[in-house]
Amino acid sequence: MHFQEIRRAAAQGTISLPPPMDSEGLEDLAVLKSCLKVIRELSEFRYAFAKDAMAETFAPLMASVEAKNELERQGLKVSLKDYFLSLILKDLENPDIVIIDNYINALFNSADAAANGPITVQTVVNVANSFPQDGINWRQNPQTDEEQILLQPDTFPDSKAVQIELARWEKYSKELRDLDPLVHALLTNPYFMAISPLNRHNGRVTQILLQLSLMGQNINSPAPCLMLGRALMTNAHFGIEERLYGLRTRQWSPYLQYMLKTLSKAILLSGDLLSSLQRLYAQAEAYLKMIGLASHAAFLPVIFKHPACRTGEFSSIFTTRRQVASHILNDLARAGILERVEDGRDRVFYHTRLIELLESENYSFSPLPASIDPFVPLYQKGTPGRTKREPLPTREETLPKFSVTGD
Repeated sequence: MHFQEIRRAAAQGTISLPPPMDSEGLEDLAVLKSCLKVIRELSEFRYAFAKDAMAETFAPLMASVEAKNELERQGLKVSLKDYFLSLILKDLENPDIVIIDNYINALFNSADAAANGPITVQTVVNVANSFPQDGINWRQNPQTDEEQILLQPDTFPDSKAVQIELARWEKYSKELRDLDPLVHALLTNPYFMAISPLNRHNGRVTQILLQLSLMGQNINSPAPCLMLGRALMTNAHFGIEERLYGLRTRQWSPYLQYMLKTLSKAILLSGDLLSSLQRLYAQAEAYLKMIGLASHAAFLPVIFKHPACRTGEFSSIFTTRRQVASHILNDLARAGILERVEDGRDRVFYHTRLIELLESENYSFSPLPASIDPFVPLYQKGTPGRTKREPLPTREETLPKFSVTGD
C-alpha cells in the first residue's frame, strides 16, 4: 500500500518533484519533535549494538529477519530454517530461498559505501544487480539478450523522461542543504518510488535504499538491519487518509509523520530483537557452565553464526579433526543446545532456539532445560586433535637406565 499510494499520486501528477530542498514550510514543530525522538532512539540502538561483542554475528541474523518480513509483506512465504540449511548444502535452487540470500547480499554489499557517502545511481545498480535471477533492468530498456538483463554501471534508461528524473533524483540525494538529515533521507525515498525507474521490483529496491540511506547522511544507523518491513506492516493504516490527501495536495508533513512513526517502530523492534539475541547467548553460556561444559561455551559464536551446521563445516572453521568436531556438536546436542537431525548419511545440527527466536513474532524462544541427565562429554579441552601431541619416545629413551659405580 505504501508503494502503491506514492506511485498513484505520481501518476496523477500531484507530487511536486523534486521534493522540497530546504526546511522552509516543511519542518513544522511536530515533524522536528518526531525527528529528535527517532534520532534519540537510533542513538540508543547504535550504542547497544556497538558495545556488543557479537554485533558482527548478530547483524546478518537480524538482516535475515528483515528480508523475511519484507518478502512476506510482498506475499512470499519463506522459512529461515530452510535458508540456513541451504547455506551449508550450497543448494540455492528454491526461488524463495534465493531471494532471501539476494536480499541480504544487497543490504551488505553496499553498506560500506552507503556509510561513507550519499545514495546514488551506482547504489541502485549495485542493489538491482544483487537479484540476478529477476532480470531487473531500466524501465523501457529493451532486453534483447542475456547480457542486457543486468544493469550496467554506465547506462541510463532509454526513456528520456525517466533518465532526466533519475539524474535529478541523484542530484537531490547528494545535496543536503539545510534539511534535517533524517527528513532528507525520508524525502529521497518516495522521490525514487515516484520515478520507479526499474522495470520490476521498484518497491523492494526502494526499501533497501532506505536501509542504506539511514547508514549515512549523518544518521549513522549501525547496520542495514532495521526491522522496516515489519514496521511498515504494523503502521500500514496509520494516518492513511491524511497521508494520501497530503500527497495529492503537495503537503509532505503527513507523509513525514507517518515515516517517522514507522522508523520509531522499526528501531523499537530492532532493539527488541537484539536484546533477545543477547539474552539467548547469555543464557546458553551460563547454562553450559552450570552443567559442567564451560569449555564448550567457546563454540557458541560459531553456532550463532551458523544456525545450521554439519561436522565438516564445523571442523573447517576450527581447523580441527572431524572426530573432535563431531564430539563437540554431539555434546551440545545432548546438552539440549542443538538439535541433531539425520539427513540421509549426514547429520545436521540446528540451533533450534535461535531459529525459533528469529521466526517468532515477539522474538521469543523456548527456555533451556532446568536440568539434564549427567553425561560424560565426548570432548574435553586438551583432547587430541586440538592440542599438539607429544612426540613418541625414542628406543633409547625407553631402555632402562643403569648407573655404574666403581668399588
